[in-house]
Amino acid sequence: MVSKAGRDPEPTAGIIDSQSVKVAASVPTSSRGFDGGKKVNGRKRHIVVDTTGLLLAVMVTAANVTDREAAQVLWPG
Repeated sequence: MVSKAGRDPEPTAGIIDSQSVKVAASVPTSSRGFDGGKKVNGRKRHIVVDTTGLLLAVMVTAANVTDREAAQVLWPG
């Protein structure tokens, strides 16, 4: 079956990206980290979208978790 856009309805590719976000000092240190690349002490939002931009997965981690580590959880296999 093909969608109206001419694509297979099941995603065959995904795009993973993240955003580091500063958090308040009241946030427990166990749930935050330091992103050395962005120089942000806080958390990181990781998202996966398909090729049309539809959201497939979301995960929030400490900012020191790399995109590669998050990808192994978000897109196994």
